[in-house]
Parts: sequence; C-alpha cells; structure tokens
Amino acid sequence: MTALVDRQKILAAAGSDKELAYKLRTYSGRVRFDLPEGAFDLVVEDGVPARAEEVHADLAADVTFSAPAEFWSTAFSAAVPPAGYESCVVGMTRGLRIVGDFGGTVAPWQSGWSRLYQVVRETVAGAPVRKPFQDPFRETDNAVGRYVYVSANGQEARIYYETSGHGPIPLLLQATAGADGRQYRHLLADPRMQERFTMYAYDLPYHGKSLPPIGVRWWEETYRPGRDGLINWVVAIADTLGLDNPYFMGCSVGGQLALDLAAERGDRFGAFISLNGWYGNPPLFDGFSNDMFRTPSIADSYAPALNFGATAPQAPEPNAHETYWIYRSAFPGIYAGDNDYFAYEHDLKENGHKIDAHAKPVYVVTGEYDPASDDDVNGGPAVEKFIPGAKFIKVAGLGHFAPCDDPIGFGDAIVPILDEVIAKAASAGQS
Repeated sequence: MTALVDRQKILAAAGSDKELAYKLRTYSGRVRFDLPEGAFDLVVEDGVPARAEEVHADLAADVTFSAPAEFWSTAFSAAVPPAGYESCVVGMTRGLRIVGDFGGTVAPWQSGWSRLYQVVRETVAGAPVRKPFQDPFRETDNAVGRYVYVSANGQEARIYYETSGHGPIPLLLQATAGADGRQYRHLLADPRMQERFTMYAYDLPYHGKSLPPIGVRWWEETYRPGRDGLINWVVAIADTLGLDNPYFMGCSVGGQLALDLAAERGDRFGAFISLNGWYGNPPLFDGFSNDMFRTPSIADSYAPALNFGATAPQAPEPNAHETYWIYRSAFPGIYAGDNDYFAYEHDLKENGHKIDAHAKPVYVVTGEYDPASDDDVNGGPAVEKFIPGAKFIKVAGLGHFAPCDDPIGFGDAIVPILDEVIAKAASAGQS
C-alpha cells in the first residue's frame, strides 16, 4: 500500500479541492489516515489541507480515519469502487470509522470528512466517471400541486401532493425517510410514466409542504409516527383522493411501507413496488443510535451528510447534491422518527405471512449500491425467498436514492419493470 499512497499527491488534490474547502470551512486541526502501511496526517487550516506529515506519537489527531487493512486495499483497488466502499458513510458497514470528538468535530463537519475520503480514495484509485446531468423532460414537466385535508390516527392534516399523467392506473409515490415528493419530480415529468399512470407524489404530515397535523402540539413532543401511523396516513390519502386500486411505490422507508401495506392492507391497493426495501431489520454499524438524529448537541447537518454518502458513485453530480439539498431543508427530528420505523419497526418475519403476492404483485427493486441488494437474510433477496410470488430485481449502477440522484437511470430501469407489474396484475384478474 505504501507504493499506492503518495501523501504529497493527496495533499495537492485535497488542498485544491473547492468542495472540500467549503465543507470544512472554519475547521483547523490534524486529520489522520491510519493506513496499515504509510499512515499520515493532514494539517488543515481553515478548511484547507496545508501540510501532509508523518505520524508522530506526541501529536494527537482531532479526527482519525481507521479501518481494517482489507478495507483500504479494496477501497483503493479500482476507480469504480465495489459496493460498500464508495463513501465513508457506507464504508462504516465494512469497518471504517471516523474517530474523534463526535459532537464537537465529527458530526459538524461530516460533509467535509465524506468529501476528504472521496478525494483520498480517488487520488489513489482514480475517480469513477459520473453520468452527465440530463433534463430531457422539460416539455412535459407539468405536474400540478394541490392541497387536500386528510384525517387519520385521530388527526387532520392539510396534505400537499403533486399529480401528473393521464394513464389509467393511479400510482402513489412515497419518498424516503424525512424527505418529500420533490424526490419524484423527474419521474412525474417522464412521458413514459405519464402514459401509463396518473401519479400522486404526496408529502406526509411534517414533510415538505405538509405541515404538522392541525391541533397537534408538536413543539412539545418527539415525532414518532410508527408503522401503523404511517400505514393509516397512506390509506387515508388514497381514500380522500378517491383512488381505486392504486399502485404504491416507495423508496427506502417507502420501500418498507410498500411491503407492510402489502401485508396489512393488501385489499386497498393494486400492486406494491418496494424500492430498496428490506425483509427484516437492516443491520446497523456498531455504535449506531437513531437518537443521534434528534439530539440537540449533534449538528442537524449530520443526517443529510450521511444520506449524501448513500448516493450512487456514478450518479450525476447535480442530482446527487439535489438529494442532499432536500434533506438539508427538512425539519430536524423528522428523519429520525421515520428512521425509527425503517430500522426497527419493519420486520416481515412478523407479518410477511399475510402477503398474497399472487393476488397483488409485490416487487422489490434495489440498486447495486444499496445494502439491501446483497443481504440474503434480511434484504431484498430475502423477500423473494420467503414471500411466495414476490419478485426481487437488482439494478446495476443505482443506489439508495435512485429516483432522485439518478432519475434518468432510474426511469430507464423502472418503466419496463412497471410494465411487468401491470401485466402480472392483469393476469391476476385486475383491470
């Protein structure tokens, strides 16, 4: 590894990186890369790496990147990284740790540490070629936004939703944890989707343009929607909009919700498409606590920075950063509440036996760079394995936030899959 890592070359790349300087602004200190061979320190001055030095025992680092030797050898092996090594965030599932004062240094500058990892990895191994930004649907970008009053869980909320398309099948679109319907803006504009579906991308209460439910003293309590609470809101939205046998497609927490809706309210929907959903509880890295995302002493920017790290390495750069923007514009604590459900409250080992995937199509579609894609015990493959009639599809090159961070790649992949869903629903006797 010593031959691979040229710390002066890394210093030159890091010192000239505008994104890194912006994301590490106001930070000054010593950052250590504890490589099994050739460990080194970067001395940062007001966000800019100024010197690369050998490690000295009497000079403590503020932040240390530490991982097993196998991690570094794999991360540095190719410009297009294997899944699990593309960012320091997903690298945590492979043993990477960013060690330091968590509340004082690690969390506030997580975006900077993520960028620094990318600069170091790409200086050694080369950078993956990102797809070019494309905006081919400007002429059909005609979604209409509306509000509707919806009652569920003994509460009433003014729900915002955008609708697009003139197809015969209603399709509800659920965003990821803490996010909102903006993630589907490209899909809403896709003429292929508009021909097949009438789409409804809604913002759950507390999300996007949907304020907290009327009369709820939300400033006095922690947001914890729970599985049943989320199910009830989705069903109530479908009922209020008068949708007959709609399809449901959701990503991440929406992917979990698609599967729980199939189990608990299979009668109300025509098909269930789970994007990056899991069969059981997703494995979490050691030391993880969801409470960190609602602790006042932890920077609100920490969760968005982690989510940016889950974007695909070849996704168009503007789209990947759009995903981050959406998360940065959310109210603190909402991601944590949704993530309680995603991480702990969804488990088809408890209710998967209720799913009839022969009567109503159930599809799990995961990106190559989503951890659910290769977990045969709890991930997407397990849904197909343990739920008769369910189907699992893994899509190369896509990640956790595919509808938003790679919308063209996602659209090209999902349209033929949805055609298959439509055909399967028709063969099961649905109109």
